[in-house]
Amino acid sequence: MLKEERQRDIIELLERNGKVLVSDLKARFKVTEMTIRRDLRVLEESGWIERIHGGALIAQRHKYRLEPPALERMSQMADEKQRIADYVAELIEEGEMIFLGSGTTTLYVARALADRDDLTIVSNALPIINELVGSETKTIIAVGGFIRRNELSMIGHFADAVLQDLRVDKVIMGMRGIHPDHGLTCDHPQELMTDRKIMEISDTVIIVADHTKIGHVATSKTASITKANLIVTTRQASRNFIQEIKKQNVNVIQV
Repeated sequence: MLKEERQRDIIELLERNGKVLVSDLKARFKVTEMTIRRDLRVLEESGWIERIHGGALIAQRHKYRLEPPALERMSQMADEKQRIADYVAELIEEGEMIFLGSGTTTLYVARALADRDDLTIVSNALPIINELVGSETKTIIAVGGFIRRNELSMIGHFADAVLQDLRVDKVIMGMRGIHPDHGLTCDHPQELMTDRKIMEISDTVIIVADHTKIGHVATSKTASITKANLIVTTRQASRNFIQEIKKQNVNVIQV
């Protein structure tokens, strides 16, 4: 197991139980105590946990979720998300197979594509699948896995196993933070591996994000900024950050 996967599983255990013990983690992952303590130190430095004698607690600031659940965020920046979705929908060519990641902006994209019966859409997001499943002619492929309840997305080993056998024309996904130096970042280490797998299933990765995500740096780095072929945001985004991103040969469209 990669260290990122192990750390993701530790976070999942903490979210379920509130507390973990070094001895239990050592036995669960079949690694040394030193390895577990190193993992806990990394997670503490990232702000996810508070280390205690013999184990760790989930950090106080994460008990109550930094980011509201996905469905509660639908009304935030709604006009921006709609403009982004309308633009991205025009980029999807007839007969394409696309992947829509979790998040509210991608749900807006799904709604903009609801009348397109020529497409095959793959997603690991329950709201997107639910939005599109009513179409009798559109092909929908659901990627299963462990449900991340806050985002209503499916992540983890099962999702990763399905993704490694997929190829699509375009990947469209949101991102919590987009920064020219710190790259594409998220607030949840447990979704890192799945997001990285998603980015590998296409040669065209489109990141959709309202202006508040530009310049923001979240807890965990998903990928460098150059992993994105195109970033679609809005005119309200910071001009300086946009210029720095473009200097790295990443195309940015502001709508």
